Amino acid sequence: MTDQKQTAPTPEVKKARFTTKRAGWIALNFFTPAAEIKNMARYTGNSASRLWERLRVVTSGHKAGDYRPADWSQAVADCGLSAEMLARNFRINRWLWWSLMWLTCLPAVGMLAMCLLVAASGGISGTGWLRIGCVFLVLFMMSATSFVQALAASYRLWQLAEKRVSASEKGSFKDYLSESRWCRQVLSAGLF
Repeated sequence: MTDQKQTAPTPEVKKARFTTKRAGWIALNFFTPAAEIKNMARYTGNSASRLWERLRVVTSGHKAGDYRPADWSQAVADCGLSAEMLARNFRINRWLWWSLMWLTCLPAVGMLAMCLLVAASGGISGTGWLRIGCVFLVLFMMSATSFVQALAASYRLWQLAEKRVSASEKGSFKDYLSESRWCRQVLSAGLF
């Protein structure tokens, strides 16, 4: 038997080289977010311009082709349903939006309270705050949207109960806001 000394292979030290693969990886990491930001800005810009146009139309009052019933009976007759059926549909609609409003609002408030307690101990990192903020914002926006939809259903129920829809009958949204306790009606779904 021959006696040979076995030595451990020496590890080779690789020098950092700038290869085309590495350049491609850097370019991909730079241009992919840039393309995503460009697409997001384009879609957001289109949505914002459409929303601005809708707001302008809504706040400008009525246009030549808008439907404006002369009185309550004409409005009910034009819709094709009885007043009882309309009231039932609006009550169901209000309850659905009211439920969604509270199902998104209560967790958001609870999460905010928990975050304030944890923040006192300093247990949340910066990215954690960003994630929590995003979730809170989504829940809050869903709750606010539900509130507005429940407000619209409450307004329609008020019009049916008061039998006023036109401006001459004082059935506008401004009249509803001034004559009723609209916030209490929406938050309690009409129970109080």
